[in-house]
Amino acid sequence: MVNVLLSRSSALNYPFVKNVLDEILKPNMKVVVIAFSFFGNLTKEEYNQTYSDNSEYVVKINENFNDYGITNISWLKYYDMTTDLMISLIKEADILYYPGGAPDLMFERIKEKKIFDALKSFDKIIIGSSAGSMIQLDNYHISKDNEYFKYSMNEGMGYINNMFVEVHYRRRKKQKSSLRKVRRLYKKDAYIIPDDGAIIKINEKIITLGTARKFSNKKGIIK
Repeated sequence: MVNVLLSRSSALNYPFVKNVLDEILKPNMKVVVIAFSFFGNLTKEEYNQTYSDNSEYVVKINENFNDYGITNISWLKYYDMTTDLMISLIKEADILYYPGGAPDLMFERIKEKKIFDALKSFDKIIIGSSAGSMIQLDNYHISKDNEYFKYSMNEGMGYINNMFVEVHYRRRKKQKSSLRKVRRLYKKDAYIIPDDGAIIKINEKIITLGTARKFSNKKGIIK
């Protein structure tokens, strides 16, 4: 199983990331994007506009995979797809992509649409950016920021259970405080993923790229 954790979707095409993933992502692969991470309660019309085939958001994500020669990309649409169709697409996929946005709301919608088990049992290649990185963990924290007004712990998909991460790391005091809280609670290794970093986990091997790095030792969080 391969897990790719990013802070920015564009990092998928950073040269130091592509050098590794060129050996893993192949043109004949099928991608499924879980388009459930939107903030708030979008109406069906608003949602379809945001995730239309020609929207800037969808085009950008698709182009990230096009750079690997991958063109078979399906989007799980919150409003317009049946659960059976979603599960069928998940089972046929080689790559799952979890986008950025609201990880807690994405998880709620996954449960609501009854596709959790299909996603949880997926064991090929999983890529996520920001919220899509966080949700890959069995439990993840949200640091206080412009969208979230307090620290919280949340249930994730459980693909990764031996580490936790801070995405968009910028040396903020609130981020370090969150890392210390999670470290004390779970005693797992901590990793930071600044916007110009990435983590690739291949089975049990963890590869840090760019500015991403392990941020804990036996004493706790690195100062």
